Amino acid sequence: MLLALGQLGCAELRARQRGREGNRHFKDGDYRAAVEAYSASEQLYPLAVVTLNKGLACRQQMLPGAKSAEATKAADCALASFRRLRELSPQDARAEQLYQQTLFDADRYEDLVRLYERQLASTPDDPAAINGLIQVYTRWDRWDEALRWMGERAKRRPADPEAHYAVGVFIYNRLFAKGGGPDKSSFDPRPGLEPKQPPPFGPGDITGKERIALADQAIFELKRALELRPTYTEALTYLGLVQRQQSFAYFDQPAAWQASVDAAEALRRQAAARSEHTPPAVSP
Repeated sequence: MLLALGQLGCAELRARQRGREGNRHFKDGDYRAAVEAYSASEQLYPLAVVTLNKGLACRQQMLPGAKSAEATKAADCALASFRRLRELSPQDARAEQLYQQTLFDADRYEDLVRLYERQLASTPDDPAAINGLIQVYTRWDRWDEALRWMGERAKRRPADPEAHYAVGVFIYNRLFAKGGGPDKSSFDPRPGLEPKQPPPFGPGDITGKERIALADQAIFELKRALELRPTYTEALTYLGLVQRQQSFAYFDQPAAWQASVDAAEALRRQAAARSEHTPPAVSP
């Protein structure tokens, strides 16, 4: 028994020595050598701090956006280390934080979706999981899915004006980026005015019925935000901006275009009047 304890203590001592060697390599910027030293330490004795440092050293070898075999190996190494850290030190919040951050940095979007969906399956009202899905799909450039989860968040938080406001702003940004630039704002389709040819929409721009439907969704959410918080000037401002974006779908319907523009202008003036009467912030 005493012999076994002595051998165990000796193994831990040697593991710490290899861990310190890894630390020296880490400080010198030799992350590959650091990982080798940390791996040797792990073979001798499990130490949470060594596993953490190994994961960090692996992360240092990752290159944002890189899809090479080396980048994949570095990401796999980091993820394995942070999973192991969760086992060795369940109370260490850094393990899960670094694990998820590494998935993001390595563009492991499928893994992140599965992770957050599992969290929602066990805790349906988990706001962190919903926010995570929104972030993943936004980074993944799957805008429709990001919007779906943003709408789901608003449904689950019906009394939260900011949740509804976020949907409206998210849609506005999309409409602006997809065919809603300044060239559209300066065009007037009314008869007798120049130019008569509307500015062209490009490939991938949101036009016609799709633009109208998205704008209607944003208008609904922003109005809901204002119902919940009547003094929500930012929501009123974006309501006018979305209304103006919707008008770009009516270039071939001058009367509908004019009605949409008039509504946008009325909202703009209302928001401006509120801003003028808002007292300045008082310094503490």
